[in-house]
Amino acid sequence: MKHLAILTFALLSGLLLASGCISAPPAQAPSASTPVPPLEKPHYTIGIDADYPPFTYRDSTANFTGLDIEAARWIAERQGFEVGFVPVPWDRVLEALMDGHIDMVYSGMTITPEREKEVAFTIPYFTVTKSVAVRSGSNVTLDDLNAGRLRVGAQAGSTGESWVKEHLVNTGILDPGQAFMYPDVLTLTDALVNGSIDASLSDTPTQQQAIAGKPLIIIGEIPAVEQYAVAVRKNDTHLRAVMDEGLRQLMADPHWQELLEKYGLNHFTNFSFRKPSQD
Repeated sequence: MKHLAILTFALLSGLLLASGCISAPPAQAPSASTPVPPLEKPHYTIGIDADYPPFTYRDSTANFTGLDIEAARWIAERQGFEVGFVPVPWDRVLEALMDGHIDMVYSGMTITPEREKEVAFTIPYFTVTKSVAVRSGSNVTLDDLNAGRLRVGAQAGSTGESWVKEHLVNTGILDPGQAFMYPDVLTLTDALVNGSIDASLSDTPTQQQAIAGKPLIIIGEIPAVEQYAVAVRKNDTHLRAVMDEGLRQLMADPHWQELLEKYGLNHFTNFSFRKPSQD
């Protein structure tokens, strides 16, 4: 009888538990100290020219630095995303962007109508001119350049190459065999030093730094004023809006002038953001 009573009690308890009359033990609540994983930040890969001082280049420890590098990091921190930098040959950088290998180009890229057919640009952030460098003591003049009497070099894929072709080669002033294109500014400058070319054409801030300490001089500028901006894919409207806002904030912040001074660019004519008028 005792065993029968125990069995009966067990059966009744099971039925009551199944019907909800007896509550099951509550589940253990998570500890208040359990860490909550942070939301993952978006990550964007920026394509750069790794030899384009003072905008994007490697320092003495092989780390990327320059105005555009620091500006991109400043914007990323305040807009809530992370960035990584990837060197890309300049004559293939837009192809890398459109193919999705990189998310943007932030490396002294000039806005041009031809490029605008392929990619979208942010608001401009810097204005540059182009200059002509020659060997010291060569007696070369801008008249020699404009008359097609020189072997002229520029960086492949740059607006310097476009200028040489448009104004000298395509007009018949310069023989195509006298125009030489190089993969980067360093190689271009070396060619000028060793006499492979008579003149190099490049954006003035970069040309100035490239020839520093070398037997080269700048003899003048050509009539071409250009604006730098960040390039993104045309369908990436969100990233473009984020970068536009980031650039506006940066150029309205005192840190922008500090960066320009740090990289020796404060004496150049640069694009400063101005708030739109209220009228």
